[in-house]
Amino acid sequence: MEMFFKEEPARFFELVLNNFENGVFIVDRSGKVIFSNRAARHILNFDDSRLDGAHLADISTKAWKDFQNIMHSGRPQIGIRYQINKQALYVNRSPILEDGQVLGVVSVFQKYTDLEKVVFEMEAYKRTVKELNTIIQSTYDGLYITDGQGITTRVNPAWERITGLKPEDVLGKSTLDLEKEGYVSRFVTPMILKEKRPISLQAKTHSRRDVLVSGNPVFDDQGEVSMVVTTVRDLTEIRSLSRQLEQAKKLTARYQEKLDRLNRQFFKDESIIAESGAMHKVLDLAGHIAPVSTPILITGETGVGKEVVAKFIHQRSLDFARGPFLKINCGAIPDNLLEAELFGYEPGAFTGASPRGKAGLFEAAEGGTLVLDEIGELSLSLQSKLLTVLQDYELTRVGGVRKKKINVRFIFITNKNLEDMVQKGAFREDLYYRLNVVPLQLPALKERQEDIPGLLTHFLEHFNSKYKRSVRLSPSVMDHLCDYHWPGNVRELKHLIERLVVLGQDEEVSPNELPPQFLKASFAVSAQGQQSLKQAVAVFENQLITRTISRLGTLQKAAEHLRVNPATLYRKLQRRKGLENASGTSGPGSEDGL
Repeated sequence: MEMFFKEEPARFFELVLNNFENGVFIVDRSGKVIFSNRAARHILNFDDSRLDGAHLADISTKAWKDFQNIMHSGRPQIGIRYQINKQALYVNRSPILEDGQVLGVVSVFQKYTDLEKVVFEMEAYKRTVKELNTIIQSTYDGLYITDGQGITTRVNPAWERITGLKPEDVLGKSTLDLEKEGYVSRFVTPMILKEKRPISLQAKTHSRRDVLVSGNPVFDDQGEVSMVVTTVRDLTEIRSLSRQLEQAKKLTARYQEKLDRLNRQFFKDESIIAESGAMHKVLDLAGHIAPVSTPILITGETGVGKEVVAKFIHQRSLDFARGPFLKINCGAIPDNLLEAELFGYEPGAFTGASPRGKAGLFEAAEGGTLVLDEIGELSLSLQSKLLTVLQDYELTRVGGVRKKKINVRFIFITNKNLEDMVQKGAFREDLYYRLNVVPLQLPALKERQEDIPGLLTHFLEHFNSKYKRSVRLSPSVMDHLCDYHWPGNVRELKHLIERLVVLGQDEEVSPNELPPQFLKASFAVSAQGQQSLKQAVAVFENQLITRTISRLGTLQKAAEHLRVNPATLYRKLQRRKGLENASGTSGPGSEDGL
């Protein structure tokens, strides 16, 4: 190469310039193009014959004027944007000087798009560096970085906090020297440079703090260690936090135990099982309105536990909990006797009346709660008299004329739609609005499936204790009962468990001891149309998955219960989406518990 330069210097420099990525364009004082490199011709889309010996004015009159200004002033034009042949260029033009004389102009240029790309990459690089700096500065663990010779190049604020050292104490210094000087008992960097693998160890800082040091080598393209990145974690602080966390866990466990005990006590007398969101909403509202004396209307299907919620409210009343809790079924007593039962009567009020008279339930419930069940069965005549009591909290006994004040908490229960009865003229509108100040709608058991396992366990314990038995339900029986739609609600569930406990031959109840409708509910598959075995299996699989998720609350728990991977369960749900669950059979029920 040296010989080539000595023998043909002009050819050598031409070769060099032709290998530039940027265009190079040289013009003498007369405006003649004396040289253009390969990149210039490519960028300007000119062939060699167009440029060799051409005058600049023939190529671009504007460029020639600019070049003349440079030759006249001797000053360069740097970083200008120039448009030629529909090409935007970034141009630097400089005069060629010899002994103060301008011999010509050299123009170096590149496509503006190429420059923008470089600028964009530079900006992206700056942003990346800034982000990395922010991450390093914000990292909670200490960071200690050296080059491939073990010379310290960088530390972050967390390292300063943990070690108590300043950057100026270590930057530019060898880790071997720092270890000898006692800054840290052991540096991991020298070991990593020797063994070329990640290493972790425990060490002590000069302030006697225990630290965990983990170093990782970074290799260059030749497989040599170019830097070592070390994280430093304060074990003293971690141990302190661990002790605090353990204490917090113990405190939380104690609080949880107390809370569980209070919850068990809270629901003990009412047999209330409330794992579902639907029941939590009902009980939250019931607990909120319990301290006030306004009438409450509890509605819901037969057997959902309306009386239990009424007792729940009574026991949490501030003014009425110490008084009696009385209940009367308005549909079980003839209308002519019901008035006397409610209002009481004076001596001789009617044939067969006690000569001493009798106080009614309104008076007997003084200072407590009176529950009027099946309120929709009241005659219009009694509805009118009840409305008078609710408006003034006064009553007049049957056959009497003297009014008497009462202090009673009223709770009304019905499984009928009173609003429809108002529309049909079977229930007084003014009484309906007086009762419906605070309505509580209890969900059916099929709408609170999360409560079913708890109810099964509760009634099983209750009847085992009552009948001195030790019956338990097999897992498959639990699955059948949890899948059942319970048209009779909690009452049906309670009576079934009592039956299983009383009639059970073995300690564990098996599926063949269940009534047929419970088995049908669990294994029902849609029979509409002609189904292949594959279609029937697909429908059943979808029913099983959706019911299990509904019962357990989450896909993860359902996957664990069904012993499949959650991802598999999710794919099956997506594949089976659109299939409808089969309906179960309905049956009569009865009410007790909740």
